[in-house]
Amino acid sequence: MKILLLEDEAMLRSSIKEFLEAHGSNVDDFFDGAQALEALRECVYDVLVVDINVPTLNGYELLDEVRQKDKNLPVIFITAMTDIDDITKAYSLGCSDYLKKPFKLEELWLRISQIFKLMEGKNSNILILSQKYRYDKKHKALYYENKEQALSRKHLHIIDLLASNTSFTFDFDAFRRRVWERDDIDDATIRTEINRLRKLLKEDLIINAKGLGYKLDKNVTKM
Repeated sequence: MKILLLEDEAMLRSSIKEFLEAHGSNVDDFFDGAQALEALRECVYDVLVVDINVPTLNGYELLDEVRQKDKNLPVIFITAMTDIDDITKAYSLGCSDYLKKPFKLEELWLRISQIFKLMEGKNSNILILSQKYRYDKKHKALYYENKEQALSRKHLHIIDLLASNTSFTFDFDAFRRRVWERDDIDDATIRTEINRLRKLLKEDLIINAKGLGYKLDKNVTKM
């Protein structure tokens, strides 16, 4: 998961960044709103964690810029501002959540996780395979840290089958029917192709259940 963090208090920013990265996220951190906006023009993020009172471009202004181009990007405000008018303004501009300082870092992670669970429910085409891997069923594309990983068509067929059926273990006959669509492919060819794919992946997503077949790792974290 790629996160943009905007917080002008250096110690808090460092603590949040360290905590989120310990949970497998990739965090770009900024103390200045204008710098954060420039980063948004160059990179794609999964979620923004934004303080309101920051230099140059405040959190409200940054959110307004974001919403002009992206209505769905999750934005969580972290702020010491507790007046109801401030909270109302934040939600009226389109923030996803509002976390009042001081807060526990575990609570921030819970808020981020909950947002992604809701998004996953609304968009069944995006499958979260791990903290860094996601699969787009509609476009048949695998992403690692928000960047598409180049794979052959056959390898994408294998990923599609496994990712769309995470609770199943597929034997060689299933791969013959559903990936190769041919009965004359031998087990060795299928095994070789799956092993090639496993070597290309940056995480051990595919496991071999001996005597049964292949499946996605049941311990992969779901968001």
